[in-house]
Amino acid sequence: MLPRTASVRSSILRILPRHTSLAPRSNPVLLRNFASRYTPPPTPSKPIGPSQDVLPHISEEGAITAGIMGGEGLYPMPGVPIGEMLRTDPTALQNTPKLFKGIPGVKREYSTTATPIEPPLPEAPADIASSTAPAPAPTPPPVSPDAFALTIPGAKYPLPKLPLPSCSHLKHRYSTLLEQVTNFIMIGGRKAKAESLVDQILANLRTRPAPKPREGTPLLPGTPALSTLPLDPIQYLQTAIDSVSPLVKILMLKGGGGAKQPVPYPLRLRQRRRFALTWISAAADKKKDRLGFAERFADEVVAVVEGRSSAWEKRSQVHKLAVVSRANVIIDPGRTVAPSKIRFPIAVL
Repeated sequence: MLPRTASVRSSILRILPRHTSLAPRSNPVLLRNFASRYTPPPTPSKPIGPSQDVLPHISEEGAITAGIMGGEGLYPMPGVPIGEMLRTDPTALQNTPKLFKGIPGVKREYSTTATPIEPPLPEAPADIASSTAPAPAPTPPPVSPDAFALTIPGAKYPLPKLPLPSCSHLKHRYSTLLEQVTNFIMIGGRKAKAESLVDQILANLRTRPAPKPREGTPLLPGTPALSTLPLDPIQYLQTAIDSVSPLVKILMLKGGGGAKQPVPYPLRLRQRRRFALTWISAAADKKKDRLGFAERFADEVVAVVEGRSSAWEKRSQVHKLAVVSRANVIIDPGRTVAPSKIRFPIAVL
């Protein structure tokens, strides 16, 4: 069977030129009619936008009005100092408040920069000074040469004294006690929440009335008057914590015969404050009512200063047990206690 063939008429085929474009042709008549109907919008004389209807400044408008009316404007031009306007207008100077009467004019008679410290000039001999200056002028107060001991050539101000204080460091700008209290209160790493609670505690201590003194309360020696403690809440908190802090802690160690014996061991400052914070917070947690934690903690701080807190009883129990068991303290620093191999320093009770 022969394969099928497709026949195409020659009249259907159209041979295009070699360089003929395949783009659709446009009718010039339609383009001419469309161009005659379209008229571009007129060019605006002013720019179109949010600043199209910008009004002149009130002082400029007043100056234009005054030029038309043939008088002086009511408002000064921009940049005119208030002091200059008050000098030219006596009526305005009379009616202006006292606050604006002391405003300087164009030239300031004061300086907003710090006055640099100049080193003292060398003293001239007595005979030369007497011949050149018949009337001695008042001498300025003497400046100590220590301020210029560390001054480098060309420096405007003396260099700071070394070593720098601990409070100059950004991380140590707050009291170490506040840092320890914040870290003690912090739960789950939420330090911002703990800092907010410490702020509330200090605010409560500031607004509380002065604590009432109680006889027999062993406050820290050198404590300021109790009536002045609300004025400094940080000192208030430090007085309560350091006063109730224990001096020693009791360690149960194996002694003769394998029995455990209580041995008092001295504490450092941060360890002492840690015990005090634990006792104060435990006493504050027993008063859970409608008050928040900050208010309960502040109440317990006030109770510590007044001698009403249960933290005093815990402190006295630790000290009594330490006095009773002072015979178990190891005096020889080279002696160790088996099996812990802990070396104890000399404890003075």
